[in-house]
Amino acid sequence: MELTAHVHLEDGSYWAEVEELPGCFASGETLDELMAGLREAIALCLERGERGGSGSAPERPLHLQTAVLSDRPG
Repeated sequence: MELTAHVHLEDGSYWAEVEELPGCFASGETLDELMAGLREAIALCLERGERGGSGSAPERPLHLQTAVLSDRPG
């Protein structure tokens, strides 16, 4: 699965949204914090989508394929 995260720098911290998963976003003071938060947010969004309200999502590795950096809102 290839996902695109639009990464923004605002007031000295980072935030990102995942294009393919509406409502999936994360923030962090550093890019490392942001990436850790994005991995967690993506996993939760995918789990929520697969569960459909019951059960649990299967375990699988999660890799962010693309990140788009921007200095302005998109």
